[in-house]
Amino acid sequence: MTLVNFNKYLFIFLSINICLIPVFLITGPFLSDLSLSLCSILYLFYILLNKKFNVFKNYFFIFFLIFYLTILISSLQSANIFFSLHSSLPYIRFGLFILCVWHTAKEDIKLFNKIFLVLTAIYILLVFDGYLQFFTGTNILNFEKTGIRISSFFGDELILGSYVIRFLPIYLGLYFYTIVKRYISIYEKIFFLIFFILISILVIISGERTAFALLLISIFLILFSLKGFKKARISFLLIFVLTSIIFTFVYQNNFQRLFVETKQQIIKENKIYFFGQRRHEYANVSINIFKDNIFLGSGPRTYRVESKNDKYAISDLSWNTHPHSMYLQLLAETGIMGTLLIIFVFCYFIIQIFNQSKNKNFSNLKFNIQSCVVIAIIINFFPLMPSGNFFNNWISIVYYYPVAIFFGLKYETEKI
Repeated sequence: MTLVNFNKYLFIFLSINICLIPVFLITGPFLSDLSLSLCSILYLFYILLNKKFNVFKNYFFIFFLIFYLTILISSLQSANIFFSLHSSLPYIRFGLFILCVWHTAKEDIKLFNKIFLVLTAIYILLVFDGYLQFFTGTNILNFEKTGIRISSFFGDELILGSYVIRFLPIYLGLYFYTIVKRYISIYEKIFFLIFFILISILVIISGERTAFALLLISIFLILFSLKGFKKARISFLLIFVLTSIIFTFVYQNNFQRLFVETKQQIIKENKIYFFGQRRHEYANVSINIFKDNIFLGSGPRTYRVESKNDKYAISDLSWNTHPHSMYLQLLAETGIMGTLLIIFVFCYFIIQIFNQSKNKNFSNLKFNIQSCVVIAIIINFFPLMPSGNFFNNWISIVYYYPVAIFFGLKYETEKI
């Protein structure tokens, strides 16, 4: 087989894997991480085989490399070196994955159309299965809902709402991408609007408070940043608000969980807690760890170890695998160096929306495509929301996938 043919089949394989990662995420971390790792390793093999070392000469990868070296040094100076290195050493795969998507988008001009079709299929299944579980108590696989919360195909993992909302802005952006060069009928517009509302309500009925908050932030950013589609935006807002009010009125238990219980956790005995008393304690423990490890932290994923330490623990509630806050975890585990780099990422993408809105060379659709994907990144890194373990494989893929889509689309939208 010639090198040209090898490269051709390699990018076909990479394209398939990139498209299937959202599917694999529903099954758990194993297949999704395996797929992403394969993409990274094979793409690195492609670089070495074809001597394409110039792909590393871009600002993104240089920045990622700085972050990678920061967490690597943090692990090496940690009191739990090997435990911490288990997370930081293979972390390079996420940077390589973004380069892989970026390059694959150039080789496969239909890559983002394929991802859109995959996400469409996923959302159709989740909407059908999620509503079925909500109204009947079980889904098509006989998974029962937990109290008032539904999980659909995620089973015991109550992350349906989180998954749905984190991919929703990407899905909208890719929809704009697919309609750039074709006529859209009024019926398609109405169908997509209704489908988008059904997906949004699915986040609410999942019973996940963080996902619900991210949904509201996403809707606000989408409605007020998009250009054009004025009637569609107004229609969506009116229908969404009306449907939500009816839903919360009919299903009082969901309203109780989303609003009343949240308020009771945050405000207790005239004191304000950081998303509940227990999480407030995690925050204090994180700050205590940070004070002793200001520059580089205690090492990635070492909160679970250090929070047991009598030096930092406040009570029996102090221990957990992570403090349920991305930035508090970064402060404790990577210090001021790692935290500032991620804050820079968040600020960079906030600025992107404002810069793009002022760019006269951007058409409405071109702006909308990139803005939606940027919104997906912003809600992932939003500082005032509870979050999962930053160095967890599953959540890391969820964080990096939209970043990869953003850079890949950045190349594609230049043609629009």
